[in-house]
Amino acid sequence: MRKQLLAIRVRRLVAACGVACVAGLGATGAAAADIVPWSGVAAPEWTALFDTPYGTADGWAGADGLYPIPLDGVESLGAGARPGARTLWWFSDTFVGGTNADGSRIGGTVMVNNTTALQTGAQPLAGSLAFQVRRDAKGAAQSMVVPKGVDTWYWPQDGVVLDGQVRLFASRMQRGDGSGGAFDFAQVGVDLLSAPATDAVPFLGAYTRKAMPLFAKGDGTRGDIYFGVTAMPNTVAAGAPHPDGWLYVYGVRSDDLNKKLLVARVKPGQVANGSAYRFWNGSEWVADMLQSAPIANRMGAELSVTPLPDGRYLVTHQLDTLGAKVVVRYGNSPVGPFDKAIPVWLSTENQLTPNTFVYGAKAHGPMSAPGELLISYHVNTNDFWENFRAGGSDIYRPRFVRVPLPQ
Repeated sequence: MRKQLLAIRVRRLVAACGVACVAGLGATGAAAADIVPWSGVAAPEWTALFDTPYGTADGWAGADGLYPIPLDGVESLGAGARPGARTLWWFSDTFVGGTNADGSRIGGTVMVNNTTALQTGAQPLAGSLAFQVRRDAKGAAQSMVVPKGVDTWYWPQDGVVLDGQVRLFASRMQRGDGSGGAFDFAQVGVDLLSAPATDAVPFLGAYTRKAMPLFAKGDGTRGDIYFGVTAMPNTVAAGAPHPDGWLYVYGVRSDDLNKKLLVARVKPGQVANGSAYRFWNGSEWVADMLQSAPIANRMGAELSVTPLPDGRYLVTHQLDTLGAKVVVRYGNSPVGPFDKAIPVWLSTENQLTPNTFVYGAKAHGPMSAPGELLISYHVNTNDFWENFRAGGSDIYRPRFVRVPLPQ
């Protein structure tokens, strides 16, 4: 009788939300241990890896964004440490220049909209990370990728490697109406950028762009909707612990003061086919993106979803977008439901000056050591010129922490 009841339960779950919702059945629930609140510890060696020594004259000098993409497509916990593994790091707005002895940025430092780095292995070792900046014929720094339109730029989102191709979701941005102050910009679309993952330096050569139907402007009753914030290949090829064959592409709905988590899925071979995406509406997968239902709230503009060996899925994000708390949430499937936020780290860099703030927390499973989760977040300032004052070169750089995973 118990087996019959379990079979009925599985059939009902599948009918309600598809195979994805039963991927962790039997491995989740109250019996599974949770991350201990406030258990994060600083990872200064990772933070130092993305620092620039004083005296550097002209190179990568700080950025946000920070999306690592394993070039062999394997995204399981610790996969970056496998022999020969290489990881492509994507960054959004990036300072290119240098620093003076007092920690100020040198004159002539510029900002471009995106850069990359290539890392060998998953240890924060000197020499393991090579920053890449595209330059024009005169040596001036350029963005690594640019949209076709004028007065627009790309802020990279997450990406995956599928069938030997890097597939990067990128937010297509433009200037705002002048009323946004430090946040005077607006998203106008989502593109999918593609290049061979076998290239020694991906994206420095040719790449393709394709506009995707993964963005909708707010209509007054809801905020902007955009997907590609994070991508989770729940496949055998990606090393997922409970694969169901789908690529899950997460998005947010930017309602006033509350970003809400959304999710779509697509077969990996159809990632460039916009009509193949299906969106979770709370009970089933549908073709209409506008029917997407929130599966968690109080998100940030960046986040991650990590499949765990015990069958659960872990969302990592900055609580309330610009809040000081880094939190995690558990869910029993890629569509949740995701539980209450568990705070694991309290950022203090928002106290560096009255103008600094923190944002963009997310986990990096492939770069994590056994038994822990590596998490990064960003530091920025509302006063752009603070980046050029004494000590200011340390503001606009990522910070890293480690969180112990339940054993």
